[in-house]
Amino acid sequence: MSSAPTLRRSFDPPAANHLWRGVRFALGLLSMTVVLVGCGGTSAVGKATVKGKVLVSGQPPVSGSSIQFVAPDGKETSSAIIGDDGGYVITNAPIGECKVTVKGGTPPAVTGAAAKDMPGMKSGGVAVPAKYAQPGQLTCNVKKGNNTQDFDLTP
Repeated sequence: MSSAPTLRRSFDPPAANHLWRGVRFALGLLSMTVVLVGCGGTSAVGKATVKGKVLVSGQPPVSGSSIQFVAPDGKETSSAIIGDDGGYVITNAPIGECKVTVKGGTPPAVTGAAAKDMPGMKSGGVAVPAKYAQPGQLTCNVKKGNNTQDFDLTP
């Protein structure tokens, strides 16, 4: 009879229940990790490179302007800063008929003596008309691989 209490202690139902609860938690955590890893992130598949120039009436836009390509479904975007010469390169652009937006500020008003006192300050660049900040004014049919697309914006 003395062995009965020993058996009872080696198989303690509350301890076994606690063990199974931990196993179920670990399996649930593993399942969620698999689901999240399988659904998350983007890859370079279905992406392209687009390069070109953006000009406003034949002149480069103000320094710091940007260009953005919006996927046909509106869920993905890629953007780049436009260089001082109007050039841009977008990597990982979405494939398809993308809506394009161009945003820029007002060029700095640095002229005359003030321009001479601030040699590092750029006084060039043309303001980007506000209408190009809205999707739909510009489009680009992006194909897989390398693409070239220039935009000459009008006021």
